[in-house]
Amino acid sequence: MPVFRRLDADEVAAMRARRRASVDLSEYSEFIRGLELGEGGEVTLNEMDQKRTVKRRLTRAARQMNKDVRYRRSESNIIRFEVRPL
Repeated sequence: MPVFRRLDADEVAAMRARRRASVDLSEYSEFIRGLELGEGGEVTLNEMDQKRTVKRRLTRAARQMNKDVRYRRSESNIIRFEVRPL
């Protein structure tokens, strides 16, 4: 039978901090910061990048600046998006 244990608020906060700190979003944030609401952007992926991962990071970076990202259809190695209000 599994053993259950309650985590206190400090332990939960430490888990969250560890997860967020593991990814550097500065490049994503810098790009999003340069775009006004209603403008768009395009990211060309290399063979090491995963589309899903880059989209998730773009979304996280935008939300940190109270913006939203709406993705548009594009080729397999390109991500196109529009910056919108949150």
